[in-house]
Parts: sequence; structure tokens; C-alpha cells
Amino acid sequence: MSKPKPPLVHAEKLVQEAGAFVYCYRRDTGDRPGPSNLTTFRRPETRLFRSDAPVRPITIRMERRFHGETDVNEHEWSR
Repeated sequence: MSKPKPPLVHAEKLVQEAGAFVYCYRRDTGDRPGPSNLTTFRRPETRLFRSDAPVRPITIRMERRFHGETDVNEHEWSR
């Protein structure tokens, strides 16, 4: 039996909001960030990039389950 999980819609909405915030900076060509602003601005990029790494294998696993295929043991790949 499956454990209850939070709706993925919430995660999707948060990613879209993060993208919208960042896009506002792209359009403001008159904005010249200082060193601390640039460091702060790089954090969302790094966090979103790092989030992609674990999400992709989970997505592949969900696709395999959807098609009735068995789960793959990722630990066997690294040996």
C-alpha cells in the first residue's frame, strides 16, 4: 500500500515561481548587482541545478512503474 505523498503540483508551482522571480531580473537591464547580490542570485541556480540530479532517476522509475516494468537498482550501475 502506498504512503500518502504531498501533491507534485505544489513542487511544480514553486519551480515556476522561482523561474518567474529570476526572469524579472533578466528583463531589468538597468539593474547592476553588487557582489553580495550576485552571490545571492547564484543560489537559486545552484539549488535548482542540484535538484535536477535526484529528480531525473525518480522520474525514470515512475515511468517504468507506469509501464509495468520492474525497478532498476541504480547501485548496481556504480559498481
